[in-house]
Amino acid sequence: MKARSFSLFLLLLSSLSLPARAAHSAPEAAPEKDADETHDKSEEKTKNEAKSGEAAPPKEKAADPDAFGHRSQFGLRIGLVGGYNMIFRYDQSPLCSPYDTSKSLQDQQKFCGHAAPFALDIAASFAPLDFLEPYIFMRLGLSGETQTDTLPVKILGAGARIYTMSDSAFKIFIEPALAWEFEGSAGTVSHPGYAPQYKDDLLIHLAAGPQIDVASDVGFYLDAGLTTGILRAIHTQLELQGGVQARFP
Repeated sequence: MKARSFSLFLLLLSSLSLPARAAHSAPEAAPEKDADETHDKSEEKTKNEAKSGEAAPPKEKAADPDAFGHRSQFGLRIGLVGGYNMIFRYDQSPLCSPYDTSKSLQDQQKFCGHAAPFALDIAASFAPLDFLEPYIFMRLGLSGETQTDTLPVKILGAGARIYTMSDSAFKIFIEPALAWEFEGSAGTVSHPGYAPQYKDDLLIHLAAGPQIDVASDVGFYLDAGLTTGILRAIHTQLELQGGVQARFP
């Protein structure tokens, strides 16, 4: 009887010690974060992100104050042109030197050279790209050409300026163009059998030179080139031109 009672007492002690052992072996639970502390940290993180975004450089590149490209600008320019004319006459071409009475009409001088009268060159342009500026132009002579007995020159044409270093204040351009010349005779020269043909002439123009843009809308230029015609006579003008260009907007 005593042995049975002692066994029951040991079993009871064992059952009471099991919960204590389980509690001791279980990991301690992490303390819950204070709700206010979590909220404060979230707000601080948001503010830091906002400041970081403000300090970041903008995606778009700021405009370069030293850029002088002509892109999307209309232009108007005026220049003064002078030069030297070289002419090779056909039989029906106007004379290019005084009439020599000791020679027949067919034997008059065929090749001549003389200074070209000054003229104004006026052009309007639009640049779809910084380096490309198509234009239309008009050339009006300031006086007639006495050697060929023509009225002041009248030329209409179209061409393009192609720029190197197009976004720089100092740039070089090449200028090809085609034009039509249509001034007529002054009618001051008359000789028996002399009936020259003052044909409208097709002109091929090519020039090159520097341009200096002193502002985004104003530039000065100087070019040298030649203008050649083939219908009235084979004639080439070696020319020099200087002028100013205004652009907008």
